[in-house]
This record gives sequence, C-alpha cells and structure tokens, in this order.
Amino acid sequence: MISSPPRPLRPPPPGESASLGKRSADLLQTLRLVWAASPRHSLLYALTSLLSSGLPAANLYIGKLLLDEVARAVQGGATYSALLALLGIQVALGVLGTLLSTVQNASQQLLGDSLQHSVTRRILDKASGLSVESFENAETYDKLQQAYREVGTRPLGVATQLVSLAGAAVTLISVGALMARLGFWVLPLVLLASLPGVWVSNKFGVENYRMLRWQTHDARVQNYLGSLITSDQLVKEVRLFGFEPYLLRRWRDYYLGFRRQLEDIIRRRSAWGFAASLASALLIGLASALILRRAANGQITVGDFSVFVLGIAQVQGTVAGLLNGVSGIYQNLLYMRNLFDFLELPDRDLGAGEEWRGPIETIEFREVGFRYPLTDRDVLRGVNFTVRRGEALAIVGENGAGKTTLVKLLTRLFEPTSGQILLNGQDATRFSPRSVQREMSIIFQDFGQYQMSARENVALSEVSRLEDAPGVQGAVDRAGAAFVETLPEGLETPLGRLFQGGRQLSGGQWQRLALARLYFRDASVLVFDEPTAALDARAEFETMEALRAQARDRITLLISHRFSTVRLADQIIVLEGGKIVESGSHAALLAQGGRYAALYELQARGYAPTDEVISSAQPARR
Repeated sequence: MISSPPRPLRPPPPGESASLGKRSADLLQTLRLVWAASPRHSLLYALTSLLSSGLPAANLYIGKLLLDEVARAVQGGATYSALLALLGIQVALGVLGTLLSTVQNASQQLLGDSLQHSVTRRILDKASGLSVESFENAETYDKLQQAYREVGTRPLGVATQLVSLAGAAVTLISVGALMARLGFWVLPLVLLASLPGVWVSNKFGVENYRMLRWQTHDARVQNYLGSLITSDQLVKEVRLFGFEPYLLRRWRDYYLGFRRQLEDIIRRRSAWGFAASLASALLIGLASALILRRAANGQITVGDFSVFVLGIAQVQGTVAGLLNGVSGIYQNLLYMRNLFDFLELPDRDLGAGEEWRGPIETIEFREVGFRYPLTDRDVLRGVNFTVRRGEALAIVGENGAGKTTLVKLLTRLFEPTSGQILLNGQDATRFSPRSVQREMSIIFQDFGQYQMSARENVALSEVSRLEDAPGVQGAVDRAGAAFVETLPEGLETPLGRLFQGGRQLSGGQWQRLALARLYFRDASVLVFDEPTAALDARAEFETMEALRAQARDRITLLISHRFSTVRLADQIIVLEGGKIVESGSHAALLAQGGRYAALYELQARGYAPTDEVISSAQPARR
C-alpha cells in the first residue's frame, strides 16, 4: 500500500540533538575518512588554504601604504621608485594568491574525487555485508538512501569548512588588528553587524536538514510513482487499465506536500533575512559615522580610510565565513550521522565459521521456526522434514504459507529463530554461510534480469568460471535456451534496455537464462522456486525433462503451484500458516483426501474438457 502524501514538519524526534561528545566523535571519524582517502591532497589543501588566509591583511596594508604614498606624491613628498616598490609588492601578492588558489582548487578537486570513491566503496562494502533481512526493512533502506545521497559532498564539506575556520581565524585576527587602529568601537560594531545574517543562515540550514530527512521515505514513494509511469515493463498494464491519471495525481500530491513545506521555510527565512540585513546596515552605518568623525578631525589618513572601507567587507565576510563554518560543520555532521548510522548497522559475516567441504548428502529440518525481527508473528513453526541425495522434495502451499522463507533458511540467507537445520547430520550454523551456499544453486520466482551480456547472465552464479565458454554453453543447452544462438552477438549480446545496444528478452527467455545460471554452478543442492512460471507448455515439458536428468544425483527442492511439476517429487510437504499440515508422495497425499488432494482437484478442474463444461452449463433439450 502506498503511504499518504507528505506529513507536516514535526519537532525533532528524541535523540536527534546529539551531545557535544557525539558530534565531536563524528567530526573525528569524518576527518579520518578524509585523511584516509588521500593524505597528500589533504595536507596540500590545508597548507595552501592557511597561507592564503594571511593575504587579505597583507593586501590591505600594502594598499594603505600605496594610497598614503600617492597622497604624499601629490604634495611632492614621495618618489617614483617608492611607489614602484609598493606596486611590485602588491603585484607579487596577487601572483602568490593566484598560485595558492590554483593549487588549492586542484588539491580540493582531487581530494573530493578520492573521498567520493572511498566513501562509496565503504557504502557498497557495507551493503554487500548486510543480511538479506536488512534489505527487507524499510528503515534500513532509508538509511542506505540517505547515506548514498550525501556521499559526494558532505565528508569533503566538513574537512574544507574546518580548514576554512582556521583560515578565517587567521584572516580575522590580521585584518582586525589593522582596523583596531582606527578606533575602539569600529571593529566591535563591524563584528556585530555580521551576526544576524549568520544566525538566520544557521537556523534555516538546520530546518532544511530536518525537512530533507523527514521527506526521505515520502520522496522514495514519489519516485516510485514516477517510475511506474516510465517503466518499459509496466507500460502495457498501465496503458491498458488507464490508471496514469491516478499515478500522476498521487505523484503531484506528494509534490504539493513538499512545496507547502518549502514555501513555509522560504517565507520565514526571507522575513528573518530582511530583518537581519536591516540590523546589519544600521550597525555598519554607526561605525561609518565614527570613522567619518575622525576623518573630519584629521585623525586618519586616506590609506586608513581605505582600510576601513575595504575592511568592512573583509571582516563581515570573514566573520560570516567563520560562524557559517561552525554552523556548516554542524549541519554536515548531521548528514554524516546518516552515513555513520548506516555504516554502524550490524554486519553478517558470510565467511564466519568452519569451511564446508564436499557435497551435501542430507538436509534435515528439526523443529525449525522463524520470526522476522521486530515482529510478533512466527512465519514458520515446528517444521520437520528430511531429504536425501537423489531425492526431490516439493513444497506446496498458498501464498503467504512460508514457502519462500523456508527456502531462504535452507540456503542460509536467513537463520532460524528456533530449531536446527542439519547438513549431513551436522548443525549448519557451524559452517560459514558462504561455503554452504557454494553447494547450492537456485532459481527464484523473482529471478534476476541482469543488464549484462547473455554469457554473464549465466556465469554470474560462479564468477570464478566467467570465461568458461564450454561450461556456459552446456548450461544454456540444458536450460533449453537455444534462442541465444539467434541473438546478434550470441552469448556476448548485451541484454535489457538500460544500455545502448541491449536486446530485450521475453519473460520466458529471461527465465531460461536464469535456469542456465542455476545449472552452471556445479552444486549438490538445486532449488527451483516456480521454475516454469513464465514458460509455455512445450517449454515447461522440456524444462521438466532436463530437471529430471539433473536431479538424479542431487538433492532437489521444488516450489510450484503447478501440480504437473509437483507430482514428480519423491516427497511433498504442504505448508499452511507456517506449519506442515501434510507430507508424503503424490499418490499417498491424494489417497488421504486432505488439503493437498483438495488443491489438486481444484486445479484439475481447470483441465476438464470444454464440451463437458458447456454441456453442464446448458439446460437439457426437450
């Protein structure tokens, strides 16, 4: 069910305003990320930034001296050589500033690129280590999206703003020392004039963060609604049922909700911003009046007045940069907390445990139960069965009975919350999930359609054999995917429509490639989750014949709603409400006349001769 349009902004949730200690820890962790990404460029950026911070005061002072010398020259008291010397120093400072700026920008860009790669790699490594259950949790997925969205700017923003703080302090001290000579109250008034604008910027910067964070889930829903309209796979159904207006209306409802929140923030920010600008203008006017009074009394030179005029902008900009830097670091650390929250999620080490070696001969479930975290309902309860090498086990049940969860437990994607799973008589938890999974191959009902070459679509099940052309071809043949030979570049043809030159396949063709992927891995356990759902009758028959041949010396598990497939199994278990209610062979279960027999009879009615159906529906003729 799609959630409702965006909710109004709320007060910050408990715990959002972290302690100073927590923010300090996040700051240190962020700086470690930056330094680890590229120590050389981090150091180069910091040094050039600090050196550049001393140039504004030097330029102001040299400009003052030059103006004073020009005033003396007008009165015949200065030499041309003295003017040229000061001009030369001023030009040299300009060249030095340009050089430092060039090196600073280059090092920042290279550091940013290294940092984005480094943090993105950490996110991808973390995502690859999360349990499958984590991906089925909406809160975890929100954290992933928030972390990924901020990866490009936030870590670098914290580092550059921290360096800018140090640079601003150097600039403020040096320029402030020059302006302090003009009068006791001048510098304090200029400093005060900078504060209102900074306060407004900080206040609404935090509100923007909260708005974006609270909108994460709703924005994902809005993007999903947009993707339904633009999806190449869903376009037929959307057009046929004609629910584009509904999707557009829902999409626009979310936009209007976001817009109301944005308008509210902009309206209040504009009002506060105007008030801050007015207060700043009055304070600067007062400082200017004091300077003009001293000028009228002949207490300052022309050069001193230039220091005041140019210094106002310099000090205001520096103070704003200093305080905005503190605010910016705080805000960026709020976003960094999103990244750290994701990186601190518990991992599941798929390599932890003993190494499983050799084929799996038996699988036994003993009183196995499973409950998803943070829920109070058991998906599976007290499940018991044993299947041996050379046998096929079919799992039957209505949707929601727990069939797919059982398969996820079997393949170590999930771990039981109660009971045991034994492999060759040994507790499966002793062994690393990854080593156990190497002995298993599976086709899921929602099998992957990888926008890669046909060869890669098959060989991804065992990437160490990616170049095994004969193995790939053999798997394709066993899966009955002869259509591959008709593709423009055969196995090297790119598939899907995501990239240029890709060839889209039908649902049945994609499923045959998924079957080939299953066959490509030399596994002792084969799991078929609705293996013929997208196939026609002939293709289904061919697939089942291939399945019989492959399953002779392996353990085979079948999940299917088609009893033509299920009846081939040596043992069938019927799941209902997470429990096994019946088990046995096809013939035995029919003889019991229970749940399985009822489902079988219900499906068999669909194959009754048409003339029998028609004759039973028509009244008898007189």
